[in-house]
Amino acid sequence: MSVLQYAEGLSDRQAADQVRARTDWKFLLGLELDDPWFDFTVLGDFRSRLITHGLEERVLEVVLARLSQAGLLRAGGRQRTDSTHVLAAVRTLNRMEFVGETLRAALEAPAAAAPGWLAPLIDSGWVERYGARVDNYRFPKEKNVRREWAEQVGRDGFALLDAIDGPTAPAWLREIPAVGILRRAWAEQYHQDAEGVRWREGKDLPPARGRLSSPYDIDAHYGIKRGAGWCGYKVQTPTTQ
Repeated sequence: MSVLQYAEGLSDRQAADQVRARTDWKFLLGLELDDPWFDFTVLGDFRSRLITHGLEERVLEVVLARLSQAGLLRAGGRQRTDSTHVLAAVRTLNRMEFVGETLRAALEAPAAAAPGWLAPLIDSGWVERYGARVDNYRFPKEKNVRREWAEQVGRDGFALLDAIDGPTAPAWLREIPAVGILRRAWAEQYHQDAEGVRWREGKDLPPARGRLSSPYDIDAHYGIKRGAGWCGYKVQTPTTQ
């Protein structure tokens, strides 16, 4: 009964009406032509009992076994895993936008909760760089100037992290998720050594599948498949060949 109902996309009430009215359904269900059938609510009760007792898989196994015995179902071929893309509910950012937004997000909590502590660390340049949403259209066009901007953001980020790790910083700042994201992002995007802070070259970046792409969704990554790129996730779906 449930199979017939699903095949024709019927509600419980509609399915019960079909059994009473259609001889083909009576034949398939092994009923007499004058069988009055039962109230449609029985179907809902049946499904509830299956779920309550965890019997849905057992029913499926019995159905598959009977279909195989009748020669209606054959074993499949080799199974492989395919994937499809799912967009994350975040803005797609290039690297410069990403580091700027990551630092801006990390600044929001101390700016609101500990402004007296933060104020000595920043100057008007910080307000200009991180006061508003970081957008590509605001960046300089020259390649060298863009790199200088990115490395300045790197120095600012490391300065903030050093201050947060310092003895005068409120301990709770180290527990802010945005600060943890900043640490990880800066390890991925920058080198810091005796020569200073340097922007990583593309070949020196971690693989995109494990690299942060948004400070607001750490599970979203940049992916490419068949020439199409997106920021989000890959959903694995099994298929049989």
